[in-house]
Amino acid sequence: MIVVSNATVLIGLAKIGKLDLLPRIFSKVYIPEEVFRELVPERSKKPGSWEIEKAEWIERKSVTGQTEVRLLMASLDQGEAEVLVLGKEMKADLILLDEEKARKAAAIASFEVMGLVGLLILAKNLGLIEQVGPYI
Repeated sequence: MIVVSNATVLIGLAKIGKLDLLPRIFSKVYIPEEVFRELVPERSKKPGSWEIEKAEWIERKSVTGQTEVRLLMASLDQGEAEVLVLGKEMKADLILLDEEKARKAAAIASFEVMGLVGLLILAKNLGLIEQVGPYI
């Protein structure tokens, strides 16, 4: 399964101490370069930045469709735009997004979309966590 993620889902999981759920659910998660830059700038204090930088299950990918990224940036931030373009380029099965505008754009592009709450529900259904409530 090809999964492409935006920063907010990764940050959200890191904040609740559950970033480890992703490699237990998906063998690999792809992020575009802009998302990596958002998550792991030098001396970042963002939750999970160190874990994300070192994670072997996260793979950074460069987006080739920069024109499409620029067009999407009329309504989305660069990270969200790169997630959608990378998803298209890789023929992603799932896009991880929490932002409403980006989720709508992904749905219009016929992507399956999941956010933080959806991931927690999936983790519960897979027996990886007992309850969703304590994490939201």
